[in-house]
Amino acid sequence: MRSELIVAAKEFRDHLTSKRFILIFAVLMLVCIYSMVNGMGDYQKMLDQYKKSAAENPQQPWYQEQVAMYQKMIAEAESRGAPQEEIDSLKYQLEQFTNPPMPSVLFVFQNLNQYFALIGMVLAVSMGFDLISREKEEGSLKSLLSHPVYRDSIINGKTLGAFGVLGIVLGATFLITMAIMLIYGVIPQMNDLMAIAVYFVMALLYCLVFFALAMMTSTLAKSSSMSVMYVLGLVIFMVVLSMFSYNITQLILGPPPEYPGGPILYAEPIAIEADTKVAASTAEISSSDPDVTIDRGDVSILPAPLPNDEYDEYYKEWQQYYERQSMIMQAIDAISPMSNFQNHIAPAIFNQGYMIYRSALMVKPYYPHQVTLWESIASVWVNILVLLIETLIAFAVAYVKFLRVDVR
Repeated sequence: MRSELIVAAKEFRDHLTSKRFILIFAVLMLVCIYSMVNGMGDYQKMLDQYKKSAAENPQQPWYQEQVAMYQKMIAEAESRGAPQEEIDSLKYQLEQFTNPPMPSVLFVFQNLNQYFALIGMVLAVSMGFDLISREKEEGSLKSLLSHPVYRDSIINGKTLGAFGVLGIVLGATFLITMAIMLIYGVIPQMNDLMAIAVYFVMALLYCLVFFALAMMTSTLAKSSSMSVMYVLGLVIFMVVLSMFSYNITQLILGPPPEYPGGPILYAEPIAIEADTKVAASTAEISSSDPDVTIDRGDVSILPAPLPNDEYDEYYKEWQQYYERQSMIMQAIDAISPMSNFQNHIAPAIFNQGYMIYRSALMVKPYYPHQVTLWESIASVWVNILVLLIETLIAFAVAYVKFLRVDVR
């Protein structure tokens, strides 16, 4: 048997019999059961509301008016020779309105994701922060290296052992979620089942990032206590960086473009001329005229109108600014594995509206359509790539450092 597999088998057994691992794993299972039971209860309520709405809405006047509006929009689009993509999008929206899809069981996993992002991180860090430093402190590493085994075989075996344990943890979580859904009489469709499977694959990658970071600090630190401090510092830095992504972006880009039409005033409702537009952005409400009486009663809040060409130029600048802001904030969020996984990758898998939101930020016109699972994953391929790069960098640093570590 190869020496890597011998080391991996030993690490596998050590992790499974560790009291620390058993405790965190038990907490993960309890939280998983709790979140799934609560989620299934909410899901059953959503199904009841869906059935009630499907029976009552077609009889309502507003429903019939909305159907007529969609039909008129489709007819107008066809008469003016609109792109087929736009026409298909309108037909899709009409179909979604008249025959809305049933609530997806993936809604249940949104609750689970909130807890897993934290407990999965704790579990992965607990498996790696003393992987090397503990053996240096106990002197077992020196004894191990005295045997005819290469250093790369040791660290590769430890990594394989941890990878196997994390795989079992995610597999057990997957089976428990499936069992709870079957108990409630819910059988996931094939698309939902694929989405759940992809989620747990991404969750495994997410855990590997923190395990790799913890193992890296374990090889760099002289003791396990210092290793804990290092990895906690890294985690806190990543979380804080994501929390202040908006502030950092503001420092990079500066303030957004100002509306050139003057201050927004409280005024009586007025009719806007046909050749002017009103900005959709929010500006500071103030009055530059001391004679203006600001009445906060039954009034409208309107910006000073602009000619169409000036408005279009302002809107283009506003759109470009917020597109750059979104890109920078997403790049900063991607640095933090927790924010990356919890706020970007998981929502893309479970929520198709997230895909629509991201696409709407682009300059190219976006037409709502049926979003597949692979389209959703493709929308966050950069986020997934960042997780892979962070994992590989941390493993590479740990690998190089371990090969050069002095155990005397």
